Amino acid sequence: MKKSLLALAAMGAFAGAAQAQSSVSVYGILDMGYAATTNETQATSAAAVTKASARNTGNGDGGLSTSRLGFRGVEDLGKGLSAQFVLEYDLINVGTGGTGADSNVANTTTNGAATGTGFGARYAYVGLSDKAMGTLRLGRQEQAVFTVLAGTGLAGAGNNMAGSIYSSGVNTAVNSAAVRPVTVFLNQAITYISPNISGVQVTGQYSSNAYEASTTTRSAGVRESGGSISYTGINKLQLAYGIALQDWNIAAVTGVAPDASTAQTLTVAASTGKTVQQAIAANYDFGVVRPYVNYTSIKTTASGVVTRDQGAYEIGLRAPVTKVINVWASSFMGTKKTAANSATLAATTTGNADLRGWQLGSTYDFSKRTTAYAIYGTQNVKGKDAAANTKIESVGYTVGVRHSF
Repeated sequence: MKKSLLALAAMGAFAGAAQAQSSVSVYGILDMGYAATTNETQATSAAAVTKASARNTGNGDGGLSTSRLGFRGVEDLGKGLSAQFVLEYDLINVGTGGTGADSNVANTTTNGAATGTGFGARYAYVGLSDKAMGTLRLGRQEQAVFTVLAGTGLAGAGNNMAGSIYSSGVNTAVNSAAVRPVTVFLNQAITYISPNISGVQVTGQYSSNAYEASTTTRSAGVRESGGSISYTGINKLQLAYGIALQDWNIAAVTGVAPDASTAQTLTVAASTGKTVQQAIAANYDFGVVRPYVNYTSIKTTASGVVTRDQGAYEIGLRAPVTKVINVWASSFMGTKKTAANSATLAATTTGNADLRGWQLGSTYDFSKRTTAYAIYGTQNVKGKDAAANTKIESVGYTVGVRHSF
C-alpha cells in the first residue's frame, strides 16, 4: 500500500513537472474610445485649403494601443534550452462595419454587418533560446530598428495619434501628414538576439524574398539586413541604435503558375531601389521625470532617383503625477527632401518640406490591466519649394479606455 501511494505521488509530481515545462497562453488588448482628426491640405500658397474631418466612437484600432489578440507558448527543452512561438493578430476596426470609405461614410447610418478588417497579421514566429547563446527567431516579427525607436525613444510609448514622429497615418482617424520613418514588422525574417552581457545586447536580422521571372531567369528579389545594439549598464539609462538596409531588384513577373493544376498567377512589377532606415534613442529615469530623445532618418532611392530623404529628431518628457496618473509631452522637427528638388509634395514620398509636430497625453490606471487615457496632437508637412508651397496638416485628439487580458 505504501509503495502504491509513493508511486502515485511520484507520478503526480512528474506530471506536474512535465506540465510546468510547457505552457500556452492567450493574451490581448482591447482599446476603444472617441477620436477626432482634422486634416488640411493646400496645393500651393495661393490655392484654397481643403479640409476634411473624421470622427468615430468605439473604434478597435485604439488611440493608446492597437487592439490585438495573441497566442504564445514556451516549452522547456532542458539544459537551458527552450522553444517558443508567438502568433498575434490586430483587431483594427472590429465591429465598425468595414474600412476606408465604409468606416467613415456607410457607418454614419446603421450598419449591423460588422465586416471590419480584424485579424490583420502582426507576429507569426517560432524560436529557440539558450541562456548562454541567445535567441534565434524565424518568421514575421518586429524590425530591429523599430524596437530602438518604439522601445527606447518615445515619451508617448508609440500611441496611434498624431503629434509624434512615430505617427503612421493609419490610426483611429485618418492622419494625412504621416511621417513614420521606420517599418514596424518584417516578413520572413531570421533574427538573432544575443544574451544581455553587462547591459549590452545585440540583434541581427535578415530577410529575403525572390520572385522567379521564368524557369531559367530568377530575379534578385528583395533583401533586408539590419540590426541594433542597446545598452542598459548604467542604472536607469537606456540607450539604443538600430539600422535597416533594404534593396530590391525585381524583374517583371507575369503569368507564373505556382501550381499547374490551378489558374493561379503571379504578377509583380519591375522595380529597382534601396532604402536605409536608422534610429538612435535614449531615455533616463530621474524618478520625478523621464526625458526621451530620438533621431531617425530614412533614405529611399528608386531606379536611381531619391524619392525620400528624411531626418528628424524628437524630445519628450514623461512623468508620474501620482501612483496611477502619468502625463507626457513631446515635440519633433526635421526635414524631408529629394535630390531632384521636386515641386510635388506628398506626406511620405517626394518633395522638399519641413516637418513639425507635438503631442500631449495622460493615462489613469484603474488597475494593472485597465487604463483610461486622453491624447491631443498636431503635426504638419510644409513644402519649401517655390513652385508649390504645399501644406499637409493633421490635428487630432482621443479619449478612451484600454483593457489588457
